[in-house]
Amino acid sequence: MGGNMVRASACLLLLVLLLPGCIRREEAAPPDVEAAREALSKGFYLEAETSYERYLQKEPQGNFRREAWDRLLDISLNVKGDVDRSVMLLESMVLEFGGATGTGEDPLFLLGDLYEQQGNRAKAMETWEKCLKLTDDPEKSVPVRIRLARAQRNQRNFEAAQETLERCSQEASTPALKARCLYESAQNDTFTQSFGRAKTSLEELLALPGVVDETRALAVFLLVDIYEQEGRLPEARNLLESIRETYPNPLVVEARLKSLGKR
Repeated sequence: MGGNMVRASACLLLLVLLLPGCIRREEAAPPDVEAAREALSKGFYLEAETSYERYLQKEPQGNFRREAWDRLLDISLNVKGDVDRSVMLLESMVLEFGGATGTGEDPLFLLGDLYEQQGNRAKAMETWEKCLKLTDDPEKSVPVRIRLARAQRNQRNFEAAQETLERCSQEASTPALKARCLYESAQNDTFTQSFGRAKTSLEELLALPGVVDETRALAVFLLVDIYEQEGRLPEARNLLESIRETYPNPLVVEARLKSLGKR
């Protein structure tokens, strides 16, 4: 499931990465770029790769270099599924563009995900921390902080994860973003059995306006566990009843209700 989530986020992120190349049409493209575009339109990925790579070699200061890197990355990651080559391409992009273009955090965000997929968690965390230094946009910083907190939690550094998520919640500019931070914070607290603090985060989340049904349902399900710990079984059952139609897997809700009914 984790790999699917990474691939899904990679595909969505590449739409952002590819936009600069999509909107630049004022300047005539050189022959290698035109040949690569033509090959891509026909699904000839190897030919497109060859043309883009040739362009990058021939034009070290070319105006279409970002397009070339982006398309090579798209082919490597989303067509071939080659994570190792995608990492190499992203590392080269970061070296070339860094944060100077104002979009440097996008390649870094994806690079961190791919390091994590390779099992290189330390490098993933280092990359996400660099990413955070390049943006003050909560739409970008909140997802990065959540990724970073999960990695810290997987290393059992719960205190660091909690600090990251508190910063996440402070930065969140919309109820939807804040809800994501609060949910992750509550999850982190349940690992350390800090149920009182987790309950506070979840109740704050559930009081936010405009939170999507799925996020609300996940928060309710986690709150049910805490109510059970406190012996508040009737309230726990009522909460579960309220998410029968919105929880991602209704069968899990049914099983949980049966479990609570036996107690």
